[in-house]
Amino acid sequence: MIAAILSIIFLIYGVREHSKMFASEYRLSTWQDGLKMYAPAVMIIVIIVFVIYSIMAFFTGGSVPVPSMPNVEMPTVNGLATNLTNTLNTAKNTISDGLNLNGTNKGNNKGNNSLLGSLMNNTNTNNRGNNKNKNNSSFRKSILETA
Repeated sequence: MIAAILSIIFLIYGVREHSKMFASEYRLSTWQDGLKMYAPAVMIIVIIVFVIYSIMAFFTGGSVPVPSMPNVEMPTVNGLATNLTNTLNTAKNTISDGLNLNGTNKGNNKGNNSLLGSLMNNTNTNNRGNNKNKNNSSFRKSILETA
């Protein structure tokens, strides 16, 4: 809205300054003098065409077609509760498998797809070079380690 108002203000300012600057050229212009005698006929033709178009638009019942809205069914409370329960059970099972809650050490298995298993495999891989050889290129030092 601000851009529209500013553009109108600048357009009015530009037209005013342009007409001030070229006022003498507009006053002394003569090329349109030959067209002055056709102006009444052009205006009458434009008005007649506009009236005919208005009458046709008024009496033809120009209605705008509005598409119908699709019928969307709202989910039921029971369906939402079932979906929520299923999602929570899946999350619980995934977390319990990943956190190794049943007592077995799944974290050291190479084929384990759980989050804890992948973290355990990564820490075991990263700590291999930590024994005696500090210059091992596969060992990643912590940013806090200084010695």
